[in-house]
Amino acid sequence: MKLARLALAGAVAGCAWVVACGDVVSQPIGAAGTAPTTDAGMDAPVHPDTGADSSADASGFCSGQGPVPLPGTNVCLGDLANVFRFAACACDALDVSGKLTTDSFDSPGEGGVAGGDLASIAANGEVSTNSTTTIGGSVWSGGTSTQTGQAVTLRGGGTVLHDVQAGGPVEVGGKYVALGDVWSNGNVTLDTGAQLTVFGTVHVPAGDSTTGVQGTVVNGPVQVAPPCDCSSPIDVGAVVAAFATHNDDASIGITSGATLDGTVALPCGRYYVASIAGANVTLQVNGRVALFVSGDVNVTQSLTVQLAPSAELDLFVAGNFAVMGSLAVGDANAAARTRLYVGGATLTLSATATPLAANVYAPNAILQLAADLEMWGAVFAKTMQFSGAFTLHYDTSVLQLAQSGGCAPGGTTCKTCNDCGGATPACISGACAPCATNADCCAPLVCASDGRCVLATQ
Repeated sequence: MKLARLALAGAVAGCAWVVACGDVVSQPIGAAGTAPTTDAGMDAPVHPDTGADSSADASGFCSGQGPVPLPGTNVCLGDLANVFRFAACACDALDVSGKLTTDSFDSPGEGGVAGGDLASIAANGEVSTNSTTTIGGSVWSGGTSTQTGQAVTLRGGGTVLHDVQAGGPVEVGGKYVALGDVWSNGNVTLDTGAQLTVFGTVHVPAGDSTTGVQGTVVNGPVQVAPPCDCSSPIDVGAVVAAFATHNDDASIGITSGATLDGTVALPCGRYYVASIAGANVTLQVNGRVALFVSGDVNVTQSLTVQLAPSAELDLFVAGNFAVMGSLAVGDANAAARTRLYVGGATLTLSATATPLAANVYAPNAILQLAADLEMWGAVFAKTMQFSGAFTLHYDTSVLQLAQSGGCAPGGTTCKTCNDCGGATPACISGACAPCATNADCCAPLVCASDGRCVLATQ
């Protein structure tokens, strides 16, 4: 809902990341249930509460029954999934120099078998590729680059299985096929020797050129709104602070000032600690776990997150996240069951990861990847710059968490569809409501007959 989600997972061979500056499948934090009566407003900040959790509240969390609201609001942590609508979403630019491949799978229905066509990529600025590109979904760009003047630049050759939606001009520097439509708020330019075949329709404003494009051209206004929800990013620090007194630390004998190091077993519960640090850290997640870190994650050799069958983890880090050695996180067959939220401007992963399976949300970070990376899930960041090959398998079940895991009721105050979700995903006349048209849904979702916003299929 108003907050945000992401999924990032995969198997990495010698990867080096430096980061600075969207049907209940698995129970999210905050499963469907009776909503709190207090309406703090979907854009209201998260306020910590002063009371302690009741045993009934903790029991409800562990049984997956009833909403688990952020203290002082009507928002559940299950409402965060709405930001993972795209396989990759960048607030500024998404730039991939190596081979780029995206596809999708539904972890409950298919295990880890990818190959679906619901893995779209997006940026509020330019999307650019420079090598073989296969997008199992659509390409969305909300604006142009100040350097190139383009909204979408496709080089190297490849295929886009759905649409190209560009809020500015499009440049093609190889042989490309788009099986859907192309919407370009400007010229569609083909470099020398380039080719663009569009099975759908090419939409450009009157007077703009599409010389050499193979496809039906229609002239008319083209408007593409910024696709990534970056105007009101999640205040991860506020989410963490809200659980400083609402937690289950005492049940496993830890304190709010603790630093997790070595091997730590985490049964079902909500835990609040100061940091995760040390040479080798292993988190054994044995149930439904929410872990809130008020400081940093700083691991010098290895970080391992082991999920028991049906277990899941939401890890909120108010500060920075750095792992300098090996990384093994989550289950690639069920990427949606691990979610990572980083509030700091630094996310450093300089490691060999086998596997890396988690939803990662880092709206203040620049993600730079120098080596090849294969992921299962989705990624949300300020800017993405990948010089190696990037393969992304999007687990669509993360969106089902937003549909069934939230607790904000219909009629909740909103400003945009980013503030809504579940059975009332549209913002109509300032209130969350069922959608009526595709325009009511946040990109790349479309309106289903039951009023929900769902991923579009061809």
